Amino acid sequence: MMNAKFLLMLVLGMMLITFTACSDGDETSAGDTEDTTTNEENTDNTGDNTGDTADTSGSSDELSGEVEFMTISLLPAFEDYLNGLKESFESEHPGVTVKINDVPYDQVEQLVLTKAASGDLPDVMNLNTDFVKKAGAKGALVNMDEAAADVKDTFFEGIWEAGSVNGSVYALPWYTTTSGLIYNPELLEKAGYDAPPATFEEAWEMSPTILEKTGAYGEVIMPEMHFQFPKNGIPFLNEDNTKAAFNTPEAVELWTKYKEYYDEGLYDIDILLNQVSMAELYAQEKVAWWYTGPQLFRQVKDLSPDVYEKSLAGPPLEGTAGKQHANPMNIAVSSTSKSKDAAVAFAKFVTNADNQLAFAKEAAVLPPVKEAIEDPFFAEGEDSEDATERGKFYAAQALDTAENMIPPVESVSGIYEAIHQAFQRVLLQDVDPADALTQAEQEVNSLLAE
Repeated sequence: MMNAKFLLMLVLGMMLITFTACSDGDETSAGDTEDTTTNEENTDNTGDNTGDTADTSGSSDELSGEVEFMTISLLPAFEDYLNGLKESFESEHPGVTVKINDVPYDQVEQLVLTKAASGDLPDVMNLNTDFVKKAGAKGALVNMDEAAADVKDTFFEGIWEAGSVNGSVYALPWYTTTSGLIYNPELLEKAGYDAPPATFEEAWEMSPTILEKTGAYGEVIMPEMHFQFPKNGIPFLNEDNTKAAFNTPEAVELWTKYKEYYDEGLYDIDILLNQVSMAELYAQEKVAWWYTGPQLFRQVKDLSPDVYEKSLAGPPLEGTAGKQHANPMNIAVSSTSKSKDAAVAFAKFVTNADNQLAFAKEAAVLPPVKEAIEDPFFAEGEDSEDATERGKFYAAQALDTAENMIPPVESVSGIYEAIHQAFQRVLLQDVDPADALTQAEQEVNSLLAE
């Protein structure tokens, strides 16, 4: 069972990284919430079972109907946990029957879009942020700003907004991740450093010396380079999300520096293009650190136990905005559900503090609920010599400054692609950064006008 869970979390972690519209591979998601539906008398038993969690969204005689709960690739690894949710909720609401339907990840998008078009979506759905935006933009999901206003303040504000599209939130944040830093102290020592960088600026300052002294890269441009805009205080879109806002002097300066670093040989474009694995580069000691979700650190252990053994973990790197990206999985409710009240109550139940904490302990993820993240469980790795365990501690701490940086519009994938293509023209065709950003701005504005 442990092997199955571990493999599943690797899949989920890679999913957060490689799904461009939804995730940040250098970091992955964050959230913490305090759920007002939680029974305070049972908060000390959150890791034991889900059956003791109270739900104030309605008494047993107020809710009825069948609720189909669609999850993504969580069975069989988390069968006991999901069945516990089902049985606990049904015991509190005898008039409700919950049916769990687990769907393979590669089938979710087609299923959701097809069923959204026919008005036959599952009542409650586990969706990633991109799917939420696509379905929410089509009017297929319940507005949670309205239906779940009573629990809104229990979540970190930045994480709550993950399900936002066109000014409204259409999902409750479920499990999430943020980032930590795994680094090679031997490489740093050879370059004359006794600690890893704390900021991206410091990382780039250290990189030339590291490359010269060790032959390894320091900082590199990752496939999720678009998130460097919000991390450095450069918004993707204007306030009403109708036009691009990233064509700024600050963005020109940032890309100009990145072009200089590339010309100096400080990073390779194969990394940006996702043609080489950062886990492999780190395991081969070709890069001094890796900024990503701690749930992925153990990939290094699989590839090179010796390198993993000498690795340490530190806080995630910061840009000038001092913010981290978090991209949660979400729980949404179909707007055409025949059991809408029961479905909304179940969505709140799944995402309350007790149940979020219990799942975090099983699945090595973070609960985007304030009350849950305050549990001593998340402080256990602070003094650990194991990179993954300490990385979890730093990732949990990062929830305080985490927010979802994905633009709240349906065309987010196209926005990222326009930015990526423009940046590649800067590197490979020597296009002036200002011109490249202007062209990307025009392309994004066209997308938003469609």
